[in-house]
Amino acid sequence: MRSRPGSRRQSALLPAAGRWRRLELLLTGLIFAAAIGSVVAAQGGPGAKTALRPLTRAEQAWVKRTLARLTPEEKVGQMVLADANLVFWNRDGLDYQKMRHHLVDNKVGGVLLFRSEVWPSAILANRWQEMAKVPLLIASDLEMGLGMRFDDTPWWVPNMAVAATGDPQWATRQGEATALQALAMGINWLYAPSADVNNNPENPVINTRSYGEDPEEVATFASAFIAGAQGAGALACAKHFPGHGDTATDSHIGLPVIDVDLDLLRQRELIPFRAAIRAGVGSIMSAHISLPRIETELAQPVRALSEREAATAEFLSRTESAADRVTLPGTLSPKVLTGLLREELQFEGLVVTDAMNMAGVAARYLPGEAAVKAVLAGADVVIKPPDLDAAIAGLRAAVAQGEISPARLDRSVEKILQAKARLGLHRRRMIDVDAVDQVVNAPRFLETAQGIADRSLTLARDEQGVLATFRQRVAAWRAGGTPPPLFHLTFTDEEDRTATRHLEEELRAQGLPIESQVLDRRAGDPELSRALAAIDQSPAELIVLSIPVRARSGKGSVSLPPMGQRIADELTRRNRPLLVVSFGNPYLLLAIPRAPSYLLAWSPFQVSQRAVARALLGTISIGGKLPITLPGQYPRGHGLHLE
Repeated sequence: MRSRPGSRRQSALLPAAGRWRRLELLLTGLIFAAAIGSVVAAQGGPGAKTALRPLTRAEQAWVKRTLARLTPEEKVGQMVLADANLVFWNRDGLDYQKMRHHLVDNKVGGVLLFRSEVWPSAILANRWQEMAKVPLLIASDLEMGLGMRFDDTPWWVPNMAVAATGDPQWATRQGEATALQALAMGINWLYAPSADVNNNPENPVINTRSYGEDPEEVATFASAFIAGAQGAGALACAKHFPGHGDTATDSHIGLPVIDVDLDLLRQRELIPFRAAIRAGVGSIMSAHISLPRIETELAQPVRALSEREAATAEFLSRTESAADRVTLPGTLSPKVLTGLLREELQFEGLVVTDAMNMAGVAARYLPGEAAVKAVLAGADVVIKPPDLDAAIAGLRAAVAQGEISPARLDRSVEKILQAKARLGLHRRRMIDVDAVDQVVNAPRFLETAQGIADRSLTLARDEQGVLATFRQRVAAWRAGGTPPPLFHLTFTDEEDRTATRHLEEELRAQGLPIESQVLDRRAGDPELSRALAAIDQSPAELIVLSIPVRARSGKGSVSLPPMGQRIADELTRRNRPLLVVSFGNPYLLLAIPRAPSYLLAWSPFQVSQRAVARALLGTISIGGKLPITLPGQYPRGHGLHLE
């Protein structure tokens, strides 16, 4: 019988756990070197073979033995992940008992964590592993560090910022740091990196989640992240196949249509996925996108079975062009998941769906129906259906009726068990809870996060040396002069009026005199007039306009709202030294073409705000390069350098 976290037996075993941990860290170096070799191999062209690690004889034996012992119902359970938002759960509470039902009754193969907290996640990861007959895959979307899902950890910058550094080493270090911290909490499956090529400036959901617009550069950075993450012992996941970068619709709220042929897809979107496969990526996530030149079967009409779904149906009917041939989403398409991914790209790892509650699928298909279609298309794991019990019931019925054959079922379950064996879960599924706060948020990882943010800052424009002059004034102040006053105006398209507080805190802590105003999308003419009057009367030597407008799932747009446009227009008319800082969507310069100075910070997260403060004070160099083109403005690779 396994001991519970915090028990006397576990405490007595801590020295042994520590020895195991030291051994694991020593082995990490060897595994990491092999993973780096995979990245090199990934550049070897179309003929390069997959670097997915072969199983040892002991691992193969465990997989075969476990597969033989599972009933058809238990095999179905392995193909589905339950999901949770973890804060404190009482054992008799509804959330705890619901998860117990999925683990004990439905025999699910794992759990997917959304917004949660560190300690509850670590403790319950062990408890769930105790409940499960087969070791669990515990997954989370961690593209931007643990902060993307865990409230008590910091966000890291997005992929595009990592690429702006110009050095894939930072992607490797991010992958390694993310994996080590996740594993300490019991999370073994990272839904990262994004291998999407963001070639559409209006993309409302990928945007800075992509490493950029150049397929080869995306391939290099994605492979580097995979090397770091899997070298540290986690399972990485390249997403969203076959590429979500050329869309103007968010698949959380609609079904994007990408009307391109297979040749163009091969020349562009598929390049990073080929590289990821050659680098040995353990899993690939599908995209809820329609590809009418590849999959010709029409998607089902939008359904509306509730008031909420009726609103979705109405929205989709307004936004989907009559010219669009809305065909079967890629997640449900055999031509995409089997023909393209399995057969052409020869991917041998796990295929996992994107969240099945997203409108790209859920607005057209019932949970059980969608799950069955995804498996028949080639998916091995189904995540976040709107109704987990209904999805499992649909899969069980399809197996019982022969729609999903025993051989097809075994193929997926065998791949799932192989992934668990590669993670070593057959040997050790529990974590040392007492080690969590030695690893998560460790200073060495926070330093890496800040190092990436500092090096990612990209100065696209500095006419008349607006920023350079202000940094000189700061230097003169440091040498004994007077501090240069600064006016900081923030426009946010969300309701958080403290969105850029970290920037101001950093600057004020250094003694810089600051006036500040915040406006959001709800602001009216009186608020705008007061802010502009304050700026006109201010002695500030630099006006900083911060715009934390960023891509976010379900938001639907990354464009500058009308009030933000008015603010920018008013400020660019004034003959004042103006620096516009994009704390999110890098393409905002297209809406503010007359901005005299434009700095890309890539995210509104604390590491990015601290980097901007350091840049204003001149304590770090600015040397990032654009991983994208700013159409009509600057080419990919452009970026001014300030020491």
